Amino acid sequence: MRHCPDDRLRGWQRFKYPLDNVKAARVVLALILGALGSLPLVILTPPFQVPDEVQHFYRAYQLSEFHLLAEVQNGRAGGTLPVSLAQFVKASVYTKDGIEYPVTPAPIAKTLQLKSIPLDSTKRQFIAFPGSAFYSPLPYMPQALGIAVGRLLGWGPLSMLYIGRLFNCLSALGLLGLAVSIMPFAEELVILAGLLPMSLYLYASFSPDADLIGCALVFSAFAISSSARGNWKTRELWMAAIAAAVFCSVKPVYVPMLLAAATPGVFRKGEAAKVIRSTAIMLGVALGVTASWVFFAKSTMTSPLNGAHPSAQIGLILHHPVILIRVLFHMLELVALVNLYVQIVGDFGWLKVLLWPGVVYILPIVSLVLLWKPGIRGSRERSAGRALWHLALALASAVLIVVAVYLAWAQVGQDRVVGVQGRYFIPLLVLAGMGTIELFPRRNSPAPRWQSLLGIAVVSLLEIAAMDATIIRAFHVF
Repeated sequence: MRHCPDDRLRGWQRFKYPLDNVKAARVVLALILGALGSLPLVILTPPFQVPDEVQHFYRAYQLSEFHLLAEVQNGRAGGTLPVSLAQFVKASVYTKDGIEYPVTPAPIAKTLQLKSIPLDSTKRQFIAFPGSAFYSPLPYMPQALGIAVGRLLGWGPLSMLYIGRLFNCLSALGLLGLAVSIMPFAEELVILAGLLPMSLYLYASFSPDADLIGCALVFSAFAISSSARGNWKTRELWMAAIAAAVFCSVKPVYVPMLLAAATPGVFRKGEAAKVIRSTAIMLGVALGVTASWVFFAKSTMTSPLNGAHPSAQIGLILHHPVILIRVLFHMLELVALVNLYVQIVGDFGWLKVLLWPGVVYILPIVSLVLLWKPGIRGSRERSAGRALWHLALALASAVLIVVAVYLAWAQVGQDRVVGVQGRYFIPLLVLAGMGTIELFPRRNSPAPRWQSLLGIAVVSLLEIAAMDATIIRAFHVF
């Protein structure tokens, strides 16, 4: 039976609606590009070639067995896990110190041979993973669920690695799509941060940074929306508080972000009390969850193994604060800033695999230029105070990141900090970008709505192609 013209027209209208609806188009674009960029990496990235993925794999397995609290033996935190997990890790990527992981060939055919390693849950031993043992279980829920499914199906460690990565990836992509749908304007800024090669690389791994970045994007979108409106909606407040609890319980250095929606409503007559109450609820939930977990898991927080002494470092800084000031100024050196930018965009493996060709590192800057004009609100809605506030909060979190790494890893009195990685700053990009855009808006008339979408899509596809080629080339995957 032939379809009449009216039927064909209605069918085209149903297909055309997401294209005409700006918000839907942006969400669909983010999900499609995110899936194209991250899902292949679930398989392409060799096992444990993401920073600390070994420790996150162990932690997620521990949680999949409903063991929230780690064990401590001989001053090292970890858990009693199947011996086959350690055998799988050693067969995949092994170094004596467990710190330096060089770039080594990992053909996919050789990796798939590891599927022959079975999971024997009866033979167990204590395995140390002090870098993740004390982490909150919240950002590990997708990975742990994936492992639980794998165990239920009788799969071995390799299959559990892949399904855990897949669940983590799908969760992060869902959070990215949610953040884009929440963002009231300049959605391209969320897309840009969420589709950075480094973000996609983390999505397709066992790293809790995947959900941490996703929750930070969701929270930033809620905060910017409520800040522009001047108040929180009840449902949004609690959703944002839950997202904040996820990333703060793992890395409390992001606490300043929780104040993002405080201005300008706190200065408006009749709204100050509501804004203060909403902010108090936000802080109470996020910090309450964080403090509760720290109290619960404090016995698993063992001393660093690199000779650092956080308590002694704090005491020295309190008596000689100029030491910390010197450390912070060193982070502003051109070489340090360029290195952080490179790591934010993409530095794969254990921070030893740079994007190829190097010109790809310019593409995020191109994206910023492309969204500068179509992503700006009208001057009537512009608030320089709000812009400065967002920039100040992003800067405060950045400083806390540097200080935290310095206390945890630097030798006492050391004048430089080592170990600060660019991925730590990705959750701050939306707030920092929104503040910059709003502080320095373009005065021109808005460009057509599709221009920013097209620009972001083209740039993201180029980044994805370069990222896949880089990983395949560096690890000899094929």
